[in-house]
Amino acid sequence: MLTLYHYDRSTAAQRVRLGLEEKGLEWKSVIVDTALGDASQRPDDFHKYNPKGLIPLLKDGAFTLPESTLILEYLEDAYPNHINLRSKDPKEVAKMRLWMRKIEDGIHVASRTIGVCVVNRHIYKKTDKEQLADYYAKMRDGVRKNNDKINIEMGLESPLLPPSVQAFKELFSEMNQHLQTNKWLAGNSYSLADISLVVYLTRLSSFQMAPLWSKMTALNNWFENIISRPAYKSAVIDWGDITEEKRRDEGKAAFERVEKIWNQDN
Repeated sequence: MLTLYHYDRSTAAQRVRLGLEEKGLEWKSVIVDTALGDASQRPDDFHKYNPKGLIPLLKDGAFTLPESTLILEYLEDAYPNHINLRSKDPKEVAKMRLWMRKIEDGIHVASRTIGVCVVNRHIYKKTDKEQLADYYAKMRDGVRKNNDKINIEMGLESPLLPPSVQAFKELFSEMNQHLQTNKWLAGNSYSLADISLVVYLTRLSSFQMAPLWSKMTALNNWFENIISRPAYKSAVIDWGDITEEKRRDEGKAAFERVEKIWNQDN
């Protein structure tokens, strides 16, 4: 059976769970919460399979694979069934991968920046100092570590926050424009592109930021179409979010600052 190392509110984990649930695959859950500033959450051999020490991590027998978008494509190749989340048309596959490429081109880092500036810094400041120091000592992603240091110290005044908010404004605007004449992001069918990017609307909405894109009608209709799917309920809603209250409260407190950044001209 497939085994997924993950935790509830991770966008990367959410997209993999969406892929698993859409395809109706059976899988075993192992919770490894790498976002609470506690390195002891990771199994001893975790870095062997993902040098960055991050989730999600998929085990399929003796084969282990990190990186959420790679996992999604692996599931399509290794477990073909009547649910196709990737087109047979090479052109549509290329379009799908262009949308997915935005994740590694910076949007995932921007998502982390917003999360730390708005919410996680408050959690980390209440974490045991020795535990947090150990957490960062064992963090092997240098960019993530350096960004976190800046964002925890400076919060809503971090110089990394404005470009991160603007990156989402540009992404959501591009998606909205595309979706005005297309039901889905890549071709005529729901695909890995939709699965890969919808989680960011979920995340930023949990930070109470949805009013920022309230006038992007096509984007909001697309989002509603996805969150009404049974797989979204089992992959995202049913797993909940242990930081839900913190996200709501700190998101409301940060909204004025974030809105000001959003409304600035690039």
